[in-house]
Amino acid sequence: MKIELTKRLFTACIVVFVMSMLMVMCVVGNYLARRNLEEVKDMAIHVSAILDAQGWDLLPQADQNSPTRMTIIAPDGSVLYDSNFPANTLENHGDREEFRDALVYGEGESARYSKALLHKTVNYAVRLKDGNVMRISMVQDTIWMLLASMLNPMLLIVLIAVLLSVFLASRFSRKIMEPINRMDVENPDDRDVYDEMKPFIHRLVSQNQQIHRQMEAIKEEHSKQDAMRREFTANVSHELKTPLTSISGFAEIIRDGMVQEKDIPHFADTIHKEAARLMNLVNDILRLSRLEDIDERPEKDMVPIQLQDTAGVVMKRLQLPAEKQEITMQLDGDPVQILGVSNIIEEVVYNVCDNAIKYGKRGGYVHITTGSKDGRAFLLVKDNGIGISQANQSRVFERFYRVDKSHSKAVGGTGLGLSIVKHAMLQHGGEVTLESDLGTGTEVGLWFPLYEADDKTTESGDNS
Repeated sequence: MKIELTKRLFTACIVVFVMSMLMVMCVVGNYLARRNLEEVKDMAIHVSAILDAQGWDLLPQADQNSPTRMTIIAPDGSVLYDSNFPANTLENHGDREEFRDALVYGEGESARYSKALLHKTVNYAVRLKDGNVMRISMVQDTIWMLLASMLNPMLLIVLIAVLLSVFLASRFSRKIMEPINRMDVENPDDRDVYDEMKPFIHRLVSQNQQIHRQMEAIKEEHSKQDAMRREFTANVSHELKTPLTSISGFAEIIRDGMVQEKDIPHFADTIHKEAARLMNLVNDILRLSRLEDIDERPEKDMVPIQLQDTAGVVMKRLQLPAEKQEITMQLDGDPVQILGVSNIIEEVVYNVCDNAIKYGKRGGYVHITTGSKDGRAFLLVKDNGIGISQANQSRVFERFYRVDKSHSKAVGGTGLGLSIVKHAMLQHGGEVTLESDLGTGTEVGLWFPLYEADDKTTESGDNS
C-alpha cells in the first residue's frame, strides 16, 4: 500500500508541477507579447517624429539580419522603403491591418506571421505628415524562444522537481502509513491516529464487534446442531430398537418352536407390522434428510399445482381411516394455484390431514379450506380434536417429538410427519402455521407463494 500511495502522491505532484508550468508559460507569453508591442510602439512614434522633422535622409541601408524592420508604405499600399529588403521585391501592403488603421486613424497595430521574416511579428504603423505610412515590425518573443534560450536551466529545474516529488511523496506516504501499520486490527485504538482516520477506526471496531457476535452465534448454532444431532441419533436408535427387538423376539420364539401352531399367524402378523413400521421409519428419515438439504431444491421438477385438487386426492386416500374414526371430512374454498413438486405437496397435505384424523375426536370433523390472501396461497386444516397445549406448540415440528406418547403409540406413526411438513414448506419457499387450544381442536395453515400463470404462455399453449 505504501508503494501505491507513493505513486499517487508522486503523480499528484507532477500534475501540479506541469499545470503550474503551463499557467506560468501562458502568463509569460502574454507579458512578452505586451512588452514587444510597447517597444515597437515607442520606437514607431519616435522614428515617425524624426522623419516628419528631418525627412528620409537618415533612413538606414537594408539589413536582413536586423531584428527590427522599418517599412514606408505609400497610400496605395506600394512599398517605398524597407530596412531589411529591397522595396521593389516586396508585394503590395495595402491589405495589412496596421496599414489600413493608420490611414484612417493615424496609427494601427497587429501581430501575425511574416512570410518575409519567417517568424511571428508585432507591427505598429504611424501615418506621416506627407500621407505615407511608416511601420515598425519586430520578431515577437515567444515562451518557446525563451525556453530554448534557457534549456539547460529548465532541464535542471524539471529534474529537481521530479526528485523533490519522489522524495516528498515517499516521505508523506510513510507518514500516512505509520499509524496504520502500528494499528492492531484485532483491538484498534483511535488515540494514536490522526483525526481523519478515526471514523475508519470506529467502523473497524463496529465490524469487529459484529463479527464477534456472528462468531458467537455460529458457535451457538453449531452447539445446537450438535445437540440436535445427538438427540436425533438417540431418537433414531430408540425408534429402531423397539421394532427390531419385537421382530427379533418373535422370530426367536418361532425358531425355537416355543409357539403353538394356531399362534403362528398372530406372531407373523406382528412381525409384519413391526417390519412395516421399521420401513416407514427408514423411509421418513431418508425423506426428511433430502428435504433438509435446501441446496437441492428441485426447481426443475416444480410444476403448477391446484391445491384444492391435491386436497381432494388426499381426502380420498384418507376416507377409510376417517370412517373408522367416524370423522367427517369437508373441502371448500377457492381454487388456487402454486408452483411445487407434486408428490411432495401431496405428502405435506396428507401428513397434516392424517394427523387431524389420528388426533381427532370420534365423531368429529376435519375441515379443509383453500384460497389466497395477501399474495399468498393457503390450505387450512381445522379439526375439533384433542388440541395442543401452548407449551408443546413450539416443539411439535421437531423430529420424533410427540405431544401424547401413549396416544401416539395407539395410532401409530414415526413422529416425523410434521418435521417433514416443516422442511418441505421451507423447500418450497412457504411456511406452516399452527393455532390450537387444548381440548378444543387445532388449525394448521400451509402458506405458499401464489403462482399466476403467464397469460401469453397460456394463450400460446392453447393455440398449439
